[in-house]
Amino acid sequence: MLLRTVVALLAFCSLPLIAAESEMPTGKEVMKQNQALIQNNLDDADYKRKQIVKAHMDLAGAENEKFWPIYNTYRAEALKINKGILETMIDYGQAYSKGYVTDDLATDLLNRIYTLQEDHIQLREKYTRRLADEISPKRAMRFLQIETQLDAMLEIDISRQVPLAE
Repeated sequence: MLLRTVVALLAFCSLPLIAAESEMPTGKEVMKQNQALIQNNLDDADYKRKQIVKAHMDLAGAENEKFWPIYNTYRAEALKINKGILETMIDYGQAYSKGYVTDDLATDLLNRIYTLQEDHIQLREKYTRRLADEISPKRAMRFLQIETQLDAMLEIDISRQVPLAE
């Protein structure tokens, strides 16, 4: 799952690094350097997520044909947000592992997370409304419930791995 990627990258960031502070790569640079590994893990997580959604949406016929193109577009957009969250977590992990999370860095990280969370809420709303219009409001509600539960489980798993700021 995405959790494995996050934990692996946070563990990587937590290793004692010999490089000077100015040479520490940013979250964006770490993601670029590990692009293939990250993409493989994200693809695997997305495949597993899709299987869970498929099992619980219980779609047939025309609903099934309409749902999956919409869902795939939704997940592609959600992936961009998830990469932003991962990037932010890497930046936090690197600062934490070096023993300094400054107020300025904390403010920056908070602002980035707030923006990403708002983007995610807007994305969910956009696609829930689209599903309600194109399939049915009940199916849209079911989609929202499943996605919310999957995201909540992932957030809990990730939050257990991330140390509190000091």
